[in-house]
This record gives sequence, C-alpha cells and structure tokens, in this order.
Amino acid sequence: MRLTAALIVAATLASGCGHLYLERTDERAEALQKALGGQLALVRPPFVTPDAEGTRLWKRTREFYARRQFAPAWVERLAPSPQMNALLAAVGNADREGLDPATYNIGAVIVKRDLAATGFLTAKGFEPREAGSLDVWLTYLYLKFSSDLADGISDLAHADTTWKIESERFDPLAHLERALAENRVAESLVALTPDHPHYRALRDALARYREEAAQGGWPLVPVAARVKPGERSAFVSAVAARLAASADYTGPVPDAHAPAIYGAELQDAVKRFQRRHGLDDDGVIARRVVAEMNVPIDARIRQIALNLERWRWLPRKLGDRYILVNIPAYQLDVWDHSQVPLSMRVVVGKKDSPTPVFEGRMTYVVFSPYWNVPPDIARDETLPALMMDARFLERTNMEVVDEKGTAVDPSSIDLNDPSRYRFRQRPGGANSLGLVKFMFPNEHNVYLHDTPADSLFARASRSFSHGCVRVEQPVALAEYLLRDQPEWSPERIQEAMHADEERTVKLREAIPVYLGYWSASVTKDGQVQFAADVYGIDARQEALVADRVGRLRKAALAAEKAMRQQPGSRAAGL
Repeated sequence: MRLTAALIVAATLASGCGHLYLERTDERAEALQKALGGQLALVRPPFVTPDAEGTRLWKRTREFYARRQFAPAWVERLAPSPQMNALLAAVGNADREGLDPATYNIGAVIVKRDLAATGFLTAKGFEPREAGSLDVWLTYLYLKFSSDLADGISDLAHADTTWKIESERFDPLAHLERALAENRVAESLVALTPDHPHYRALRDALARYREEAAQGGWPLVPVAARVKPGERSAFVSAVAARLAASADYTGPVPDAHAPAIYGAELQDAVKRFQRRHGLDDDGVIARRVVAEMNVPIDARIRQIALNLERWRWLPRKLGDRYILVNIPAYQLDVWDHSQVPLSMRVVVGKKDSPTPVFEGRMTYVVFSPYWNVPPDIARDETLPALMMDARFLERTNMEVVDEKGTAVDPSSIDLNDPSRYRFRQRPGGANSLGLVKFMFPNEHNVYLHDTPADSLFARASRSFSHGCVRVEQPVALAEYLLRDQPEWSPERIQEAMHADEERTVKLREAIPVYLGYWSASVTKDGQVQFAADVYGIDARQEALVADRVGRLRKAALAAEKAMRQQPGSRAAGL
C-alpha cells in the first residue's frame, strides 16, 4: 500500500513539475559537457602516459570528440551505456590475451558504473562532473586497448631493432567510430586479435598454465639429480612428481623415501619433456634437463605471454600461401589456406651471425647455384685458409673472379688488395648452398638453401649457419613452389639440381616469407614447446615489456587516484 502511494505521489510531482525536471536535466547535461570540455583542455590527464605513445593517443582522443561536437560516447542521460559495459567487460579479460589488466586499472570505473546503475526504482546516474571526465578516460582506454591488441604494447616491435617485420597500419580512432556506430564495441576488439592457429593455441596454453599455477605449480627436482635409464636412484620420485604435475607423465609416482628404478614409462616421459624443451631426447636426466624442469611455471607464463605479444606484431593477413620460419624452434612451415602441407627442420645462424627477423617475398628459385662468398666470410675464413693451403680453392671447387665477374688465375691475386676480387664456389654436390636456393631479395642477403651437411638436422640445437636458413627437404620445397608450373616436373627438378650449371626459375606467383622468433609454440597435438633463447631476444624484449608495463601501471594508478578524489564522486574514499 505504501509503495502504491509513493508511486502516485511521484507521478503527480513529475506531471506537475515537469518543467523543473527538464530544467534540472538540462543543467546536468550542461555540467557534463563542461566537465568533458575541461578534461579535454588538460595538457596531459593522469591516465595519459608521459611518452610518445600517450601523446599520440591523447591527440586522437581530442580529435574524436571534436569530430562528434563534444558529445559523450559512453554515457547516456548520465547513465552507463551498453557500450560502456561492453568495453569494461572486454578490458576485464585482457589477461586472456596475455596483456596485464593492471595497466588498464578499470576497478574504479566499475565501482562508479555500478553505483550509477543502481538505485531505488530508477538508476542514480553519474554525477555530471565525474561523467565528463569518465567519458574521456573510457575513450582513451578504448584507443589504448585496441592499439595494444592490434600492434602490441605500445608497438614494442619498433622498440627492438632486431624485429623488422612490418605490421599493418592501424587507426584506433576510425575503429572506435565504426564500433560505436554499429554498437559492436566488444566485437570490434575481438576482431583485432590475431586469428592464427598458433596464436589461439598459445592463448589456450596460457589459460592452462595459469590454472596449473593456481594449483601450486610444479615441484622442484634436486639440482644434483643425475640418472641414466635403468638405474635405481632416489631422484626418480622427484622427477616423476615433477613430470606428473605438467602432465608429461601419467604413471605411478614412486615413494619419495626410497630409491626406485628409472623405468621405460618414465623414460618416455623424460624424452617427451626433452623434445618439448629443445633438448636431445636421450632420456638421460642430466644438468640441462633438471634446469629446464626447475624453470618456475610463472616464468613459463611470462614466456607464453611474450610470444603472444610477438604474434600481435605481425600483419593480420599473412597471405593465402606463405612460409613461416620459427628461428629458435629451428622449424619451417609452409601454410596454404590455413593448412600446412609441408614442414621441415632448418638450420639457422649462429649467435654471432644471427638469422635476422624480417619478412620478404620469394620470387625465384636457383638450381645448381654458385655460392658467392660474402666479403666478411672471404676476409675471415677463405683468405686465411688460402694463405695456409695453396690447394684450398681446388679442393673446395672454388674460383676467383674480378670486379666484372671474369674468372682469374688464383696465383695472380694481389693479397694486399683482396677487395678487387670475389670468391665463389662452383655448382655441385659439395657446394655450401647444396643443389638449390630459394630467393626472396632483401637487404640482409639472407635466403633459404639446401646443404651438403645433412647430419646437422639430427641435432636438437641447430644454429650453425652464417645467417641463411638451411632447409631439410629442399626437393619437397622446390616441388611445392613450382607445383603450378607443369613444365617443372619432379624429374626435371632433379635434373636441374644435378646439372652443375646454374639455372634461375621465376615463380609464377611470389610467396611471402616470414622469419620470426617464437620461443613458445604449440604443436598440432596440443604439446607446448619451449625453445632456448638462442639470440637473447627473449631477455631483451622481456625487459622492454617490463619497463613499458611498469609505466602503464603507474599511469593507471594515478588515474584511479584522481578519479577517487574527484569532487562530487560517490566513489571517493572507497
């Protein structure tokens, strides 16, 4: 009865004093507009990081409101709009993508949103002054979060000169305007994540590893553990427990208080673990194996997150067909319309002559190639060998050519001025490039090629080249690349490879090649693989990420503090 009376009174007041309600509404709208304008007039609000990235996004935020005549985007009649809720929900799931939710610090926004959305019979709504500043912050938040999803954290790819794969240009402002116009804020953010099987698998692995971490992670194995297959050892129980925790081993864990036989089932688990971590799968529990077992799960979580970040540094459309080389995993995959018709092991550059991270377009194949010795190799290796052994060139099937490419008598070389000459190795089975090379012209003078040193592919660690990538299955790769050129049958390819006469064949269609660096990946059967940081890129980029995330967290905390202390804020003092 009391509720009915209250409703009648409220309705009477509303009908009799409608003009007062409209006046109050106009006043609140004017206050919101004033607060919004005041926020945009600031040189740098607390939530904007004091760096080039923050300056750029703040400029785009101001541009956004100017283009909409300074109308709010996330507040409707001082109440949270559905699109505000969609944005907060999406940012709240940032950790799923390997991003740090603390850098967006939306806790205070959610508190304000919830207070504004709840009330007796009707929503309370935001205070006008806080609504204006909140609306601007949310716009900046969208621009920041969408940029992180599209290009990575502040486009850190450009902060490390070793990463030279160009991502697509992304306009966060245009993306936001389209998302609001279509009422698809959540969907617009999902669309920015890489839609690649490797990325999705890594993201799922990240979730699994976090679950394992929440359950206590992995037990340690004594550093002194050393066990050979078939031996009885007190260390067997610790190894079994460790591998059981990471699901590498599903058998019984022996009693920790007594020595146990290192049997076949646990050996298979150790070998599986070794393969997953880029080690020789000999089943021997030795120093390197124990060291990998004792890497904390939190470190692996950071490693997976870092590799998710690297996927964001790639173009979203890699091509219908492309070649992807994972340098630290020593792996080449040919992708053809989301399928992998060809995979093979590769040999990459040594630590002091690393294979560069970049992209190119393969345009031709060279059968029975000459090897033109690069100047640094000629200076550091070929000339010293020649000076020690007069028959070196003859033994290695090499010749000397002048600046015009004309062969000259090696005995006539002026060793005081070797820059006038070039060394090259004639085509043949002993040629350092093998019987074929695959060319994607680039400033690094790096390409894919065959090799006479096939034994290297059997090793777990394969960083032995001067920078080029040696491929395990050159014939299969040549047949795939020329499969749409019927005149190049398998028989003719074999003939050209063994002709001892260089021949160039142009591809009918260029194919993109990406030489990337992912130290964490997932196999088709869901096994997470970790590779050694052969060039130290993980360590360097992790430091860059940590520095950037630290600054972002600082800005987020400053923004939250400012919001909580804002005059008139219902969330103040919370």
